[in-house]
Amino acid sequence: MKRETLVFILISAAIILSSFGYLYETASSSALRGYIGDEVWYVPASRNVLHLLGVDVHYVNSTTGSEGVNVIFSNTTSKLRYMSTVEMVAYDYNATFEMEYYKFPGVYLEIPPKNLRMFRESLAKQLPAGSYYIVPGFRYPDKDNIQNYLNLEHSFLGKDLIMLGMMLGDRPIDWRLPGLIEFALIGVVVLLATYRISESYLASLIALVFVAVDPTLQATALAAMLDIHVAFFFSLFILMLAYDRRMSAAAALGLAASAKLSGAFGWPVLAIKAFKEERGLIRFMTTIVLVPIAVFLIPNLTAIKAVGFEYWLKEFLASFRWNLSYKGPNPSTSPFWQWFVNSTPFPFHFNPNVYAQTDPFLLLAMVVFIFAIPWVHRRRAKVVIPFGVFWSTVAFFALQYALGGTTQFSFYATVLVPPAAVTMGTVLNEIIRWEAFRESLKAYWRWILHVKRRVRGVIRTSQ
Repeated sequence: MKRETLVFILISAAIILSSFGYLYETASSSALRGYIGDEVWYVPASRNVLHLLGVDVHYVNSTTGSEGVNVIFSNTTSKLRYMSTVEMVAYDYNATFEMEYYKFPGVYLEIPPKNLRMFRESLAKQLPAGSYYIVPGFRYPDKDNIQNYLNLEHSFLGKDLIMLGMMLGDRPIDWRLPGLIEFALIGVVVLLATYRISESYLASLIALVFVAVDPTLQATALAAMLDIHVAFFFSLFILMLAYDRRMSAAAALGLAASAKLSGAFGWPVLAIKAFKEERGLIRFMTTIVLVPIAVFLIPNLTAIKAVGFEYWLKEFLASFRWNLSYKGPNPSTSPFWQWFVNSTPFPFHFNPNVYAQTDPFLLLAMVVFIFAIPWVHRRRAKVVIPFGVFWSTVAFFALQYALGGTTQFSFYATVLVPPAAVTMGTVLNEIIRWEAFRESLKAYWRWILHVKRRVRGVIRTSQ
C-alpha cells in the first residue's frame, strides 16, 4: 500500500469515527433522554406497528431497574371506570413510577421486572376483556390518538429501521442508533463516490469533511426521524450511478423512496442514464420502473402485514394528497428556497439546542457551480451525476410547493447534502489551483527553517 493511500485511509477513518463518536455521545446524553423533534410521531408509530405484529419491546429504567409498561384503555369511559383498579394493582406489585396520559386514555407505569408478569395476570382477572390492552416499552408522548398512529402517510423503511433499533431496547439511544450508523456510512459512501468521479484523494476528503460537519445531517442523525435514512440510500444511489451499476442504482432509489417519497426525486437522472446506456425497451423499463417499484414495496411489507394490503394502499394513495396539502401555520416553516440561506432552522430540542440548520456555503456553491459544471464535465464527466441529482431533487421540491405542498421544513434538505458534498469535492479540486497552496506551504516551511537557523546562530553567539 502506498504511503499516500495509507494516510488517506487514516485521515478518513479519523474524521468518520470522531464525528460518529461525537454524535453518539450527544444522542445518548441525559439531556436527550426523551423525544426530540418529530420522534414524537415516528417512534410511537413504530412501537404501534410492532404491537400489531405481536412483538413486544422493552424499556428498563437504568436508575430503578423497573420496566416500562403502557396500559391503554379502549376509550375514556373505560379509563374513568378502571383507572383506580390499574393503579391499585400496580402499587400492589411495587410500581416505582406512574404518568397519566391526558390526550388519550392511558397510563404509563414502571414495574419491577420480576413482578411484571403477575401485574399483567392480575389486570387480566380484574378488568373486562376488551377494556384495555398493554404495550410494553418507553412512555408515549401525550398526543391526541397517538396510541393508534401508524404514520402511513410516509412509506415505511425509516420506521422499519427505527423498529430494529427499538428491538435492541426501547430507549432513545436505541431508536437513534440506525440513523447514527447511517451518518457514518454516508461519509464512507460519499468518500467512495467522490473518488470514483474525481480520482483524487483530496477531492474525496473535501467531500467527507462537508458531510462530517454538516449541521443538517448531524441534527437528523441525532433524532429518530426519516430524513437521515433517505439521505443514506440516496448516497448509495449516487455511488451506484458513479460505478455505472444502473440496476443497483434503481434498487437504491427504491429504498430511498421507501424511507420517504422525496428519496425518489433523483429518478430523472437514472432515467436519462438508462435511456443513453440500456439496450432494449424491456431492460430500460426494468431499470427505471420495475426494479424501483419492486424494491420500494419490500420494506412496506411490514406495514402491509400489520394493517392489510387494502388499507395500506388506501393510505399510501392518500399520502400524495397529504404531501401536496397545506398543513396550517407553523413558525418553523421553511420553503425550499430558504434552505440555501438557512433562513428558518427547524428546532428539534432546546437546552441543549438541536436545530436542523442548513449549510449556506455548501448549498449556494451549487448555484455558483452552474457556471463551472460544463468546464468541469470535460475533465470529470461523471460530475453531472451528483450535480444532476441535486437539482432534480430541488426541482421536485419546487414542484411540490407549486402543487400546494407549501408546508416544507429545513430538515427536508438533508437529502441534498450527499450529492452537494460529492459535487463540492470534485469541483473544488478541479477549479482551485492547489499548486498555490502547496508552494505557499513549502515557502512557509523554508521560512520557519530559516528563522530556526537564525535563532540557533544567535544562541551560539551569546554563549
